[in-house]
Amino acid sequence: MVIISKIEFEAPDSLKYTDVGYTTDEAVKNEINEGFDATLGKFLGENRTKLNLGEVSVSTFFETTDFVNEARTEVETVEGLGLSKINNVNEL
Repeated sequence: MVIISKIEFEAPDSLKYTDVGYTTDEAVKNEINEGFDATLGKFLGENRTKLNLGEVSVSTFFETTDFVNEARTEVETVEGLGLSKINNVNEL
């Protein structure tokens, strides 16, 4: 079981993670993470040094993107978390 998190920019220069659901479907998890890797993950990887030096801000990425999702937190149960099961990425 994997928790799906929504990642958004939060001023002044940080990321806000909100758990929005969970999935038990490996294909859904992979699709979400492939989307992350091709967008924010790629941006972070390509700009790691510039981000550390303060030459680039993560806000640059979010100028054209409202949010991205990530599904990497594996858990045994979601009981008590109030999360809905996601069976299709279109449900996000």
